[in-house]
Amino acid sequence: MSSCAGLIAALAAFPAKAQDLPVERPNAHYYDLDETRVARGFAALNRSTGIAEVGVGWLTLPGAQVCSANSCKKGDTSFALDAWELFRTSRRFAFGAGFLLGLIPTTAAPPSNPMGVERDHSRSYLTLEGTIRHYPYIGESVELWWGVTGGLVVVNDRFAVNNQQQDLALVGGSAATIRTEGATIGAALGAEFWLARNWSMGTAFRYGNWFLPKTAGKDPLLEEASLTGRNTMFSLGISLAYRIPL
Repeated sequence: MSSCAGLIAALAAFPAKAQDLPVERPNAHYYDLDETRVARGFAALNRSTGIAEVGVGWLTLPGAQVCSANSCKKGDTSFALDAWELFRTSRRFAFGAGFLLGLIPTTAAPPSNPMGVERDHSRSYLTLEGTIRHYPYIGESVELWWGVTGGLVVVNDRFAVNNQQQDLALVGGSAATIRTEGATIGAALGAEFWLARNWSMGTAFRYGNWFLPKTAGKDPLLEEASLTGRNTMFSLGISLAYRIPL
């Protein structure tokens, strides 16, 4: 009789003790993962990365004095191409180098042609710069960055004879180029948007100062370089980037 009473007491106590047992959650191993292991997109990047970036945009020199021997015009804009090779050492920092090429300036300074010589003038811009970037915000689908740039700027002025019946080039070609070289320093900020595991699309705004010689260079016919002194540059563009984990 006493044994039956003990069995009944044990069965009555079993539900209460069962409530004290740990409850196994479905997919318990998922909850045990830390944040970096379950992150996606940019937030999941946790190793050094190499980045190749190519972009197009628009460059402007709002205060530039674009001059010929006889006249000056203020301001210039140009379609631009740029490319960068970056090494992202951590989630927050990257460094690298690249170039910006202004191909089609819209402001022309008509050359002061000597008597009997007709020439066309064209100009292009090239910067070769190093950069350091910092990423203050890193999300899964978007990340933001800002950085500083500095390096070399080259302005090419080309004067070419446009009359095919006119042959004044006794030695060499029928065009002359004035290369004006200087220094550039600036800052940039941008955003990157996740496309796929190795691909992203971005946009960037750049500000810079070009420090060119104050005295204009001249070609053999005494035509002068069209851009001198300090010039402020702005550019806005979009880019496509490819990443390789290292």
